Amino acid sequence: MQANFYIDIRILDSADDGELALPHLRNQIYNIVHGAFRELPERFALALEISPRQQRKMQATELKYGRKPSNQYDILRIFSAEKNELEQLIENIKSHWKIQDYAVLSQAALDVPTAKITGWKSYNRFRIPTLKMERNLPSNPEQKTLHQRRLEIARRLPYFRVKSQSTGQLFTVPIDIRDVELSDTKDMGNGLPDSYGLARQTQPFALPVFEVI
Repeated sequence: MQANFYIDIRILDSADDGELALPHLRNQIYNIVHGAFRELPERFALALEISPRQQRKMQATELKYGRKPSNQYDILRIFSAEKNELEQLIENIKSHWKIQDYAVLSQAALDVPTAKITGWKSYNRFRIPTLKMERNLPSNPEQKTLHQRRLEIARRLPYFRVKSQSTGQLFTVPIDIRDVELSDTKDMGNGLPDSYGLARQTQPFALPVFEVI
């Protein structure tokens, strides 16, 4: 995945809970983006970032309650190798009323500022083994199952609630975000993103980290 260009979608949350809370709006906006991803598969890679405004809110929450809140990602940052693909993505989603009412969308695709890159991260779907798979694994009744352990981890991760095209059912996609140490940008991987914009285990890649404006 060559992350040459990017756009940002900043989500405008206006409540601490309910339908205008950040997690709910993030899911709503992402599902619009996910639909556009399906039209041009394997072209777009997704990163999650936190705006300066959201960072200040998190700091205020920590001061008020004396504990560090979970990361509140309010930026969907989308990368592509080609500028025209991101321009087409903007055209496909900019007129949706939820984008217009609850998000700030980049007006044009931007060059990745290579001189300002501060790190690299990988974004993968966090897998939870099904209970059916668990039955085929050796177990210790005194220990939690792999399913239980992975489920506990998943509850602490950012996630999307995605609607299946085939069945119409909603399911959860937890996002595993990891820092990647790169000795050379050639080591960032050439894998292609899946339909969610995430790296596959068999096709890894890392995305650049740089300041949210």
